[in-house]
Amino acid sequence: MVSTGCSGRGPHPREEKTLSPPPSGGVFLDWPGKSRARSLAEKPEKGLLELVAEKSVNPERAPHLFLEGDNLRILRLLKKEYARSISAIYIDPPYNTGTSMAYFDRYYRRQSTPRLSDAPATPPRRDDSPWLSFIYPRLILARKLLREDGVIFVSIDDRAVHHLRYLLDEIFGPENHAGTVVWRKKVVRGRGHRHLIPQTEYIVVYARSIRFLRPFSEPLSPEMISEYRLSDDRGPYKLIPLAKSGTAHSPRPNLVYPIEAPDGTMIPCPTHQWRWSQQTLLSRKDELEFRKNRRGEWVVYTRQRLYPDGQLRRKTPVSLYDRVSTTDGTRELKKLCPGAVFDFPKPARLIRDLIGWLPLPEDPGQETLVLDFFAGTCPSAQAILELNHADGGHRKFIMVQDTPVEGRTNILELGHQRIRRVLSLLGELTPHPPDGDFDNLSYRTFRLPDD
Repeated sequence: MVSTGCSGRGPHPREEKTLSPPPSGGVFLDWPGKSRARSLAEKPEKGLLELVAEKSVNPERAPHLFLEGDNLRILRLLKKEYARSISAIYIDPPYNTGTSMAYFDRYYRRQSTPRLSDAPATPPRRDDSPWLSFIYPRLILARKLLREDGVIFVSIDDRAVHHLRYLLDEIFGPENHAGTVVWRKKVVRGRGHRHLIPQTEYIVVYARSIRFLRPFSEPLSPEMISEYRLSDDRGPYKLIPLAKSGTAHSPRPNLVYPIEAPDGTMIPCPTHQWRWSQQTLLSRKDELEFRKNRRGEWVVYTRQRLYPDGQLRRKTPVSLYDRVSTTDGTRELKKLCPGAVFDFPKPARLIRDLIGWLPLPEDPGQETLVLDFFAGTCPSAQAILELNHADGGHRKFIMVQDTPVEGRTNILELGHQRIRRVLSLLGELTPHPPDGDFDNLSYRTFRLPDD
């Protein structure tokens, strides 16, 4: 079994959650084969991963792992050592197109009722059960691998997002749904769509335990940074009105009170309430700034610092993402892997931003393991390598990708090619040997032999 020296335990260990239908009144999915699919997650796995040295880069000190083989079997193996150890999972699974999967040849289950010769043809009926049976045990195992403060990001389209939410609600609990990102994946005029041109996909986000999931944040944009035009001895800042805008949802009497102006006059609250209570205002008076408006009336502001606590301010992400598209993903792959033919690879920037929302651990000795068990051409690996290079983090990736099907694009080799190319490019930017024990520019490859 592969080892990275992790303890196999996240914070706040507790009893494993048992999967069962929700109580009366709840909603859950059932389909032919669900019980068997659930049993696949519990099936013992006896296989062993074998080092593939010729597909590794500096394996003797590599923190990153690339695991080749069936991802369900590998997930069962990982559970033995990495249970409650993974900080984040990103997956882009095969989307549900109503097929039989295998990674799967398309088929439809047709209605068995004979058709009269003069009756119109019965359209094929979509069969979702193969996809549900395919993804269900893998999601069960994914939860078992996550730390108590861990999170999973799942890319999905609008044909399956409703089914995916039901599955994740059952496995993780609806209270652990952290949100859903709407990704504008392309901007096209499009043809062949009679009603709506699809431009978006979704990234569904679930915590193992929402109580322990630390807040997400991301860097300010250059435009936002440019708003901090004022400065004093504590550095750049901008002014935010203390009076809260918007509509009052419920009365907050403790947020309505007069404030004394520099000339001794009293300033009434000009809206439904202030943002701070009187107690907070007294304790943070050095953050206030008073200015007069065009009518000669006092306005109370607070100074928002660009570098609070000495670190560049960050912001909470929003649920609409439109920074990169599938076109960017295709262009990126072709640049890194000339001649590569692969439909709609995810851009590494998308995954880099998602994983970048997670704060680095306060304890530098704590591992940050990021898993992608539908690695494909490995944009997730590229994202982790680039993030580490940018912020000095020690995130470790675990990529899992099945061996190629004969006659199809060798996605496995494209993944290796992408990683090696990114390592080479980052190596040119990092000419000196890495400090300490963490070598971001290396990885080990292991293969799980066919069962």
